[in-house]
Amino acid sequence: MKISQAYRFRIYPTKDQEEAFRQISGCCRLVYNLGFEQRRDHWRRYRAQCGRSITNVSQINELPELKREFPFLKDVPSHCLQQALKDLDKAYQNFFNGIASYPRPRRKVDGDSFRFPDPKQFGLTKSWLHVPKFGRKKGDHGRIRMTRHRKVKGDIKTITIIRDGQHWYASLSTVRQIKDPARRKAVASVVGVDRGVINPIALSDGGLLGQQTETPETRKRIKRLQQSVARKKKGSSNRSRAIQRLSAFKALQARRRKDQLHKISCSLVKNHDVIVLEDLKIRNMTGSARGTADAPGSMVSQKAGLNREILDRGWGMFGEMLAYKADWSGKRVLRVPAHHSSQTCIACGHVSPQNRKSQDRFCCTSCGHAAHADIHAAQEIRRRGIEILNAEGLSVSACGEFCASISAKQEEIPALPGARSENPSSRQSAA
Repeated sequence: MKISQAYRFRIYPTKDQEEAFRQISGCCRLVYNLGFEQRRDHWRRYRAQCGRSITNVSQINELPELKREFPFLKDVPSHCLQQALKDLDKAYQNFFNGIASYPRPRRKVDGDSFRFPDPKQFGLTKSWLHVPKFGRKKGDHGRIRMTRHRKVKGDIKTITIIRDGQHWYASLSTVRQIKDPARRKAVASVVGVDRGVINPIALSDGGLLGQQTETPETRKRIKRLQQSVARKKKGSSNRSRAIQRLSAFKALQARRRKDQLHKISCSLVKNHDVIVLEDLKIRNMTGSARGTADAPGSMVSQKAGLNREILDRGWGMFGEMLAYKADWSGKRVLRVPAHHSSQTCIACGHVSPQNRKSQDRFCCTSCGHAAHADIHAAQEIRRRGIEILNAEGLSVSACGEFCASISAKQEEIPALPGARSENPSSRQSAA
């Protein structure tokens, strides 16, 4: 079984190297946008004159002529320019296959990045990186200092230089062969995961994991940084520095979010055989409530705040991390329907919106079963996953002891006035 894995290391370019990075990135962006304009606006005329459509190969063959028209492109590694056109072709393939929306031109504000696709031109040591134009020949910009904090496994296929905020990174894409993970006929551990806003990750075994990266304090700081950008004159050096400070802080938040999700997903895959998630339509959930001019929406600002909170928790990214890590380890990620998972009583099966008394409190109006709302929802998600496993003929070990172990771990919540605190097990025995 072959797997692809990326390693990201911090690099420390000199001022001369950083200027070269920005030049290469700008030239790749120029070639990408020229190729995009050619495909978008001139494909009909090209097909009428040449009798064929514009392809990645035809655009790459036009690069020498483009270099004669723009001599500064000769200072950029040819493979980086070719890779920019390959990325454009990939974007169009994703669009035609229904995977992504129509390609858009690259913008300078989106960041600087470029890729070296030829493994024969790479050189990697513990502290230095050698790529074309950087440490390969005498008189170039010199080798790049790098902090390699872990061993790279597999064969390096591409190296991408990326600017994230004010820092530069080298992303190494590798491929390696691993043993096919054994698929178990009996499942020893199944955990349900409920993704929320107040509690980002709630587990069916009683754990509450994660925390918000965008707190009220960070929002205030972002607001101050945005106000600082707005006060500066457009095109000035002060405005450029203010934009850098804002992007650096947002990049820091993104790294914190990703680090948190990596740690949680790694722990879940390591300790459980099956992870059960709700099949959430996150794109639909985070749609705008603005409406149209003829039919304006209501509570637009409240919905925008909720969308911001959902996106801050990284629900989609968390699901993707679980999927590929489980695939590597021979584990499994199940997605179950999300309807009424927070309103269904796991003890008696009663479904009612009144069961969810508050954000963190669940109390069944039928049997009186009380629990933490998010943990209870994770238990219901787990139950639905076990039903799917049983339908497939897989046996789940220690399934009957699940509710008893949960009851011992959960914090007792006082019953609401008028609700019965009847124990489901005693009710069944009495029946």
